[in-house]
Order: sequence, then structure tokens, then C-alpha cells
Amino acid sequence: MSDSVRDAAFFDHVGYATVWEDERCIDEGLRPRPGDRVLSITSGGDFSLQFLLADVASVLSVDFNPRQDFLLGLKVAALAELSHDELWRFCGLESCGDRAALHARLRHRLPEDAREYWDRQRGPIERGFLSGAKQDRFLHRAGAVITAVLGRRAVERYFASETLAEQRAAIGPSLRGLPWRALARVLFSRAVFNRAFDRAHFRYATREHHPASLLREQVEGVFLDLPARENFPYHWAFRRGFRDREHCPAWLRASGHDNLRDRLGRLTSTVADLEKVLEGLPDGSLDCFHFSNAFDWVSPTQFLVLMGEVVRVARPGARLCYWTNLFNTRRELGLAVGALGGIREERELADRIHRASRTPGYSSCTVGTITKEW
Repeated sequence: MSDSVRDAAFFDHVGYATVWEDERCIDEGLRPRPGDRVLSITSGGDFSLQFLLADVASVLSVDFNPRQDFLLGLKVAALAELSHDELWRFCGLESCGDRAALHARLRHRLPEDAREYWDRQRGPIERGFLSGAKQDRFLHRAGAVITAVLGRRAVERYFASETLAEQRAAIGPSLRGLPWRALARVLFSRAVFNRAFDRAHFRYATREHHPASLLREQVEGVFLDLPARENFPYHWAFRRGFRDREHCPAWLRASGHDNLRDRLGRLTSTVADLEKVLEGLPDGSLDCFHFSNAFDWVSPTQFLVLMGEVVRVARPGARLCYWTNLFNTRRELGLAVGALGGIREERELADRIHRASRTPGYSSCTVGTITKEW
């Protein structure tokens, strides 16, 4: 990965406390099975934990930013130490009189460097750490501004809707107004995203400017065509919480809490470059590869190098998945298929996941299967 990305100011802190990509890429795209061995980009840690709910044998979670590894460590410690009620309060999803006391209970479970880091983060801990990362603060601010423009009553009616017809009636008129279109041109502009995230995120942008009109269309499509009551990412962005303890990220659901806690020992994490991690793995050792949108930040040449390592370390039938941010150049899996062989792209499945995504901001989802034989 380019030093310009690694050294970006965005990564001086926890950039992502949650994962914005739609989790269906795990359940429907990668289809983890009991006994699978998984490699997952850490990011907010949600998907690395979600794999454990599928009863996989192991998860290796990888990120070059140590702060993201500290975040995953905090989530693991909270799952291990706290009841589900306490977990929700500690995260900031329900009121809590003393989150510092909950942190004091679980800090002994953190590695020393993570413990020292979170001991210094008194503000995020006391407010609820899920809202403390840069991406999540941007989502909440964007949600507040959009609510003000569309109208609080319309947004509340949207979230209360039971059917698509109801939510279209609730929010549709506001989306046809000039104030919304004017806001979208500014809010989804390249200038705003450069400030909210970092220019390094967009090193391989396909256009000089951010395609605000495409993002506006995606946001509108989610509002109008996907069930609001099931869209927990929109609940997070607009309401800073979740509808209930089942309509939330998989790792936070009450129904999976005990199983997840019992399987935490199958998760290991490391702070390293993805290329170095792959180079150090033996042939035929992994069944699932979750790459998040990591390939947005690598060159086409480096992408082929990484895919070559993936083919080497994958078992026959292994699955891989990655997303492409809306304004970055997609790394075409077909090029790797032609150059390397041993991979089959599952474009129809990936397109279906992308079309049904509850999280706007991506131009594509890519899914592939390793077809090599021993």
C-alpha cells in the first residue's frame, strides 16, 4: 500500500467504528461454513466478528492501522466481559450512568498497547465509543443535515413505515424538491469528502470530481426501494442508534451474543500490510477472503500481485469479496482471471448484492471463487 495512504492524517485515529458495507456480502457472497478458515480486513471489526457466528474455525483479522486493531480488541473485550445489556450501554446505544466503570471492568482483557490507547480516550469511552470515529461522526452529521432539509416529520414517518408504499409516500415528495438536490450537490461533493475522510482515499479516483449525482441517486434508491424498518445502517446514520437488538450489526444482536462470546478464541488480529500477511501464509490454507474496499488504495499492478497470493493460499472452492468506492477505479477481477487463472468471477451474485445494498456509496461489489485443484 502506498505510503501516501498509510501516512494519511485520517489514520492517526480510529477511522471507522462501524462497517458501512452491507453485511450481506458476508452471508450471501462469501457464504462462510462451519470449519472455514477466514482472512478479513479489520476496518471497524464488525465483519471479522460476524464470521464467528457462522461457526468458522478461525478468523485472521488484518489492518495496517493499529487504531483499528485497538478498536477490534475493545469490542472483543466488551463481548467477553459484559452482559448484552451492558454491551449496548457501553457502546453508547442506550443510556448509561458510568461507562468508565464498565471500561474499568474489561480493560484487563486488552493487550497492553490497546489498553494504554483506550485509557487515553476518556471522551469517546464516556460518550460511547461507537460514535467516536471519523466516518461515524460524518454519517451522523450527514444524517442530521439531510433530516433538516427533508423535514424531520417526513424522516420520522419514513422510519415508522411498515410498507414500501408508506415510506415512498412519506419521503418521496421531499426527495423531489430543489432543497434536497442542492444539498446533495454540496454534501456529496469531492471537496466535502476530502475533508471528511482524506484525499488519500481517492488516489485512484475515476473522475476529477466526486460523482455527487450518482451518490444522490443511490441514497434516494435506498430511501424509496428498500424496507426502512430493516435498514439498520440508515437507522445508525439518521438516528444514531438501532431499531432494536436484532436490527443492528450481526455482532451486536442479542440472538448471537452467547455463541459469539464462546467463539472469541478463534479470532486473532494483526497489524500489518495485507501483502506481507498473505506472503507469510502457507499454500491452500484459507477458505474465505473479506477484503472490504482495500483495493481502492492499491495500483493495478499491486492488485495482480495480491490476487496471485490469494490464489496460492486459497483452498479449492474458497470465496473472496471486495467493494469499490463509488468514485474510485474498480480493480477488475476479470483481469486477474486472465492473468492468473484459478478464479471464477460470480458477477451475477455480486451485482445482486450491490443492487440490494442498504448502504450507498459503492460502484460495485465483487465476488469470486477459487477454482484451482490440487
